[in-house]
Amino acid sequence: MNYRSLKITNFRAINSLEADDFKRVNLITGKNNCGKTTFLEALFLISGMSNPQLPIVINNFRDLILNGDDNFSFLFNKLNFSPIPEISAGINSHTRSIKIKPRFGTESGKSIITTSKEVSINGLIIEFSDSNVKGTFKNEISLRESKVSDPSGYKETLVCVFYNTQFALVQLDRKIELLLVNKQLGNIITVLQEIDNRISDLRLGANGMIYADVGYDKLIPINIMGDGIRRILSIIANISGCRNGILLIDEIENGFHYSSLEILWRAILKTAELYNVQLFITTHSQECIAALSSVYKNNQDDTIRLYRIEKSENSHRVFKYSAEMIATGMESNYEVR
Repeated sequence: MNYRSLKITNFRAINSLEADDFKRVNLITGKNNCGKTTFLEALFLISGMSNPQLPIVINNFRDLILNGDDNFSFLFNKLNFSPIPEISAGINSHTRSIKIKPRFGTESGKSIITTSKEVSINGLIIEFSDSNVKGTFKNEISLRESKVSDPSGYKETLVCVFYNTQFALVQLDRKIELLLVNKQLGNIITVLQEIDNRISDLRLGANGMIYADVGYDKLIPINIMGDGIRRILSIIANISGCRNGILLIDEIENGFHYSSLEILWRAILKTAELYNVQLFITTHSQECIAALSSVYKNNQDDTIRLYRIEKSENSHRVFKYSAEMIATGMESNYEVR
């Protein structure tokens, strides 16, 4: 199940943004504070639109801890509860949409009537629909009432994971264990062999230690093979865990030396194809784009798109580049710094 298009209005700092013609691997670039992370958050919300907890989750990703319902204003453009955020997306042959509305009123359900410009809310109402499913659905969340309500009659079928590079190595052993149990570790080893052809096996040890067989008399911890290979292993393990789904990666270059980026891209492209995963990846690194360009020149993989977000005072524009355009040296025009 792949996204074809995305439209965002009045969500966080984005007034209006549209992008289309997504491929298997979609790289999102642009200057700092242009809306790259918001782009991923919009995809995450609409992918799990029946989960009322996601507005809290995406704020936690930014280290924003909500201590009251009014803090939901962080989701609204210019922190104003009107107009409401709306997100719509095309997925294969159908569309889905979501509206995030402030919930006014008291715990008893009575409406608030006030002349104050600073109106408080007591939660969110999330309305969503899918053209494949009849009707419009609604769920609510309130911190003040410690209340979460889930909709009935709708079951999410789309798998989507938001991969935060800050916590890339957390619980990596559990992801490897899951691959081992599902007899999928061989696929991951095949990918790793393109990075280091000495690797013939991975094993789990005590205290979450992961060992590699590189032909020595003893297994060696992957920790001493360098942080880069552990991070690559973490990313491809997460891709494999999203089979036939969507993986969102924010600031992929974090933790990588520029010399490792081509290796990283080769591993990503191979694993995404192997597990049929669509990726949306943000970066503000020119080296990261150049590495992808180099990998394309060697492999001619036409499953790549690059989108540059450009922010002006009241609008967002998206510029689209094909893999071939990336490879011809147009990355000098990306203005990602």
